[in-house]
Amino acid sequence: MKPPRPLRWQFLTLFVGLLVPTLLFVGVLLWRFAASERTRVEQDVQIRAHGLSVAFDREIHGVLSTLQALATSPSLAAHDLPPFYAQMQEITRLQGININLRRIDGTAAMTTRAPLGTAAPAPPALAEIDGEVLRTGVAVVSNVFLTSVSKQPVFQIVGAPIRIGETPTYLLAASLDLDHLVATTRREDLPSGWIGSLVDRNGIVAVRTERQEDFVGKLTSSDFRTHTVDDAGRYYGRNRVGQDVLVGYGKSKLTGWTAAVVVDRELAEAPLQRSMMILVGVGLVLGLPVVGIAFGVGQRVDRAMRRLGDGAEAIGQGSQVEAIATPILEVNRIGAALATAALQLQARTREREVAELALRDLNLALEDRVAARTQELDDANRALIVEMQSRETAEAQLRQLQKMEAVGQLTGGIAHDFNNMLAIVIGSLNLIRKRMARGESDIERFIDVATDGANRAASLTQRLLAFSRQQPLAPEPIDANKLVSGMSEILRRTLGGGIALETVLAGGLWRTHADVSQLENAILNLAVNARDAMPDTDTGSGRLTIETANAHLDEAYARTVEISPGQYVLVAVTDSGTGMTPEVLAKVFDPFFTTKPVGKGTGLGLSQVYGFVRQSKGHARIYSEPGQGTSVKLYLPRFYGEGEAAGSPKDVRLTAVLPLGCRREIVLVVEDEEALRLLSVEALRELGYSVRHAESGVAALRILDSQPDIALLFTDIVMAEMNGRRLAEEAIRRRPELKVLYTTGFTRNAVVHNGVLDPGTHFLPKPFTLQQLASKVRGVLDHVPRQVDA
Repeated sequence: MKPPRPLRWQFLTLFVGLLVPTLLFVGVLLWRFAASERTRVEQDVQIRAHGLSVAFDREIHGVLSTLQALATSPSLAAHDLPPFYAQMQEITRLQGININLRRIDGTAAMTTRAPLGTAAPAPPALAEIDGEVLRTGVAVVSNVFLTSVSKQPVFQIVGAPIRIGETPTYLLAASLDLDHLVATTRREDLPSGWIGSLVDRNGIVAVRTERQEDFVGKLTSSDFRTHTVDDAGRYYGRNRVGQDVLVGYGKSKLTGWTAAVVVDRELAEAPLQRSMMILVGVGLVLGLPVVGIAFGVGQRVDRAMRRLGDGAEAIGQGSQVEAIATPILEVNRIGAALATAALQLQARTREREVAELALRDLNLALEDRVAARTQELDDANRALIVEMQSRETAEAQLRQLQKMEAVGQLTGGIAHDFNNMLAIVIGSLNLIRKRMARGESDIERFIDVATDGANRAASLTQRLLAFSRQQPLAPEPIDANKLVSGMSEILRRTLGGGIALETVLAGGLWRTHADVSQLENAILNLAVNARDAMPDTDTGSGRLTIETANAHLDEAYARTVEISPGQYVLVAVTDSGTGMTPEVLAKVFDPFFTTKPVGKGTGLGLSQVYGFVRQSKGHARIYSEPGQGTSVKLYLPRFYGEGEAAGSPKDVRLTAVLPLGCRREIVLVVEDEEALRLLSVEALRELGYSVRHAESGVAALRILDSQPDIALLFTDIVMAEMNGRRLAEEAIRRRPELKVLYTTGFTRNAVVHNGVLDPGTHFLPKPFTLQQLASKVRGVLDHVPRQVDA
């Protein structure tokens, strides 16, 4: 604690305290004025630096426009370089910039710095810039570098790659001497003492309005490089010679270079120094009289306070205190109040002691109540934990029961349908064997029945794969409007005359990316379901509407259905049928769930549609009310790439005549399953092809080496030792012209990734019919790969 001071010093402090706010107010005004002046200078520095960067961008943009115009020259497109060189020379004469044309491998084609045919190679410093231009496809401005011949600091503007046909062939660039930018910088008309400069991305000085020759081509200070990392700003720091400066800077948006304006710090802070001098003068003028007045008043008050102190000391000793008489009325009142305060102080002390005893008793009772309540809360918390554990156990058991119920329904449905189909196939084959044993030839209808049962089993397998999202897809760009329009005829034949078909096709519809045949099957499935939901169609009251639209699914909705938010193509199929109850709607996508009579449906139609849409990274939603009809909405992701959109549905009807081969066309069949290999060989021979076969990849390679006229490799994918993909790669390495057709019944293999066939892959899924085999083999042999310009 500081020692007490005399009262006159206290009065001096009081008067000074009254004076200080005045001085502070004046000081604040002066400081704000000085600060506003300094802020104005700082803002002006930054604004002028931004203007300098804009002027530099404008200069660069003009050169880029010249390069873009020159790149469209017909002479360059025709590789006619002499006329193009004359055009380059004319631009150099008019604009004072040097034009360089070089090939994408870095070799110089020609430059306006040298006669035609004598261009020197590009400097090594430009190799990285050329690489960036080729990689990004956009123009790039280089940093400062030294020319190969004159060793003068320059920089280049390299335009976008020039394509002759589809292949990048040339790079067109403009070389600018740094003196070219000095005039641009000086046109900004900076105030006296202000210095403008341009610095490249490596921190090398390119332009300086003063002492250009002493700074150009040299590295800026570390202080400058540390502070100029943002797009724009200002800071106080030191320049390369240690001088305190204010720097305003702005980044060139086209080049990444930094435009800077530098001002000496003393010049920027001159208003602040003037304000401080004025404040000191005002303080001296006002302070001296205040000190004299404070000492005079303090002495008079000090004498009165001494009398008051003597009276207070007497009260403390219990002595009789007489009235205190001083020239100050307030001091006399304080003396009278001291005696009264002493009596009141004793009474309040006794009251406080009683209150402290009561408070101590209350604290003890409160602690006991808190302890009892805490124990009650602990007991309740333990009971709650036990209840939560019991509920979690029950929920886990319920989820397991639901899983087992779903698995039981799925396996039961599969077993039921496959047993029926196997019963058809086995029974038909047994009857065929018995009739053939008796020499009878009337077996064609049993063959048809067995074939139909096998085809239904294969279709069931494909539907199960679609539901489980494991079927191989061959997606391509699709115009949904064209696809729906092309399906109108087949849909009308499917629906019959009692149902009116209406299509509402959106204008400006986006393209989507999906398997065309699977999307056609999905729409046809939905149309068949809609037809069955409209039983009273004899009156012509049934109506089926197919609608397309662009849709946007926001993040909140996409999160609930576990898809990516964004833009989608909507295909909606709406009927005026009987509708569905909420109980049926909850199970409509479950496999083998159907409301149709026995023998009228498999229960896999909607589950197949759902599996296909989800595998295509889309979403399916059903809206239905009893008696109001049903609307099924398929959301497929928008396709942003290039390519011709598929639209017209393919003709899926079987042709009466099989596409045949000839004996000159040799097919090599590779299959490790002997029975399947025998069937494939005999089928191909039946189609007119010459056939060689092997049981493994190693044996197939030996046959390929011994018979160079083999036209097609027809191979299974899943094989021991060497799978079909490795075999095909090795065979194509030896025979680049060899065509390959894959087959397998296993969906996760070497040519199907994420449910999608690899690009350019020919694939025939097992099981296949003779018609499918004939069409696929003929299509692969007749396929001509698309040529790509080198």
